[in-house]
Amino acid sequence: MDGRPFLTRQGKLGILVDSRSLEVLLADKNETARTILKYSSCQPFEFIRSPLHTDHPELKELPMLIQQYDDKGELITIDIVSDKYESKTGFGYKMHNIEEIGNQIYKKPYLSVEEKETILLVFIQAALNFRNDMRIMTTNNKVLLSNRIWFESHFPVGILNIATLEETKEIMDLFAKYRNKYYISRNRIINKSWWYMCSFFSKVPNYSNKGRDKILYSFASRFKYLLMCIDELGFQYYSGANNDTMETMMYHFNYFISLISGIFDTLAIRTKNQLELKFKGDNDPSKTSLNPKPGKDFLNEVGKKNDELHKHITNHTDLINLIYLLRNRILHREMLDNIRYENTSEKQRWNLFMIDNKMKELITKCCDTPQDYEPLSIWGIQSEWLGNYLLEPYHFVKAATALLIPFCNEYLHLLGFGDSTENTKKHPNNEYLQRLIKMFREDNLGFNY
Repeated sequence: MDGRPFLTRQGKLGILVDSRSLEVLLADKNETARTILKYSSCQPFEFIRSPLHTDHPELKELPMLIQQYDDKGELITIDIVSDKYESKTGFGYKMHNIEEIGNQIYKKPYLSVEEKETILLVFIQAALNFRNDMRIMTTNNKVLLSNRIWFESHFPVGILNIATLEETKEIMDLFAKYRNKYYISRNRIINKSWWYMCSFFSKVPNYSNKGRDKILYSFASRFKYLLMCIDELGFQYYSGANNDTMETMMYHFNYFISLISGIFDTLAIRTKNQLELKFKGDNDPSKTSLNPKPGKDFLNEVGKKNDELHKHITNHTDLINLIYLLRNRILHREMLDNIRYENTSEKQRWNLFMIDNKMKELITKCCDTPQDYEPLSIWGIQSEWLGNYLLEPYHFVKAATALLIPFCNEYLHLLGFGDSTENTKKHPNNEYLQRLIKMFREDNLGFNY
């Protein structure tokens, strides 16, 4: 989903659940669907669902839309009744117009009952969003998701915010954090510091610092700040594309690149110290590096002492080269140019950075692929523009971190570190921390890879 404004200090995030598609996911024990619905009673969110008979309690407990029709079969109002409130929303669209749109979407003259309900749900979402566009529709319906841009740009239904389940989960997490509510489960809010600590230990369970090594401590600190950085970029992404959010995104993106290159450097220093490596220029800090060129002699010595670790580093050379290339550009050269890109025909806007062909090639080698339901690739590549490629930074940092996490976790394993269940025993609040980590792993809304 493009970076449209969702975040506000007032009001609630409305979530219209496509009951039919979530019913199927719940039957398949889909964890994302179950996690989202667990938060249905939490204060920042206001859930409703489309009409459907269901035996799943997670769906059954949600307030359901009640559709009121006149004697001509026209839908005239949408009622929502729950224990906490009642609302009535007028519906101004004609059923024959809705069916005509359905004929175009499905490319056939007659629609099944289920297909009619699917298209009708889009117009119900439009009616509910007429006065307040802080509502998303969460669905796994491929027809709705594939055509979500078309709906908003080709027919006067207004803002729809049709979202995948992963997008819904991400927006919910950022929406709550924007109000300083850090959920690790539907019943548990903790402070910001503890939330990112739990996130770090959940993602890098092989981290250990029994000897209170300063290098390892700085590794963990950088990683926690990096996870914060992702959310800070998310706040800007979901605040809309404008000059202010562009500047703030550039600030956090630059810090992100500094942090991730620092994480690589701390791993290299720890490796040199632990393996007691000696090599030409070992007194020069810049030579102890995962960066293949300045760290050539260091990496050769790693191969002699720990062949598996050397292979692991080599297998991630594209990611390492990409980060150091960006680091040199940002810290030592002309930095990255930015542009606010707008696709007027499809009403989409992004804050984007310009990258050169070499950076784009390295991103492609990092397994970048197109996405099913939006024009940006997984890593945030939008298109070529005046000989450069356009990159969306929030997508980039999520994709880069999704590779960084398993890289670091396996790296620590190859250095002889074990699972954090043992590693956190030395923490002064170990029992409490272990409970929080367990809850976090089971129910958190935040960034996962």
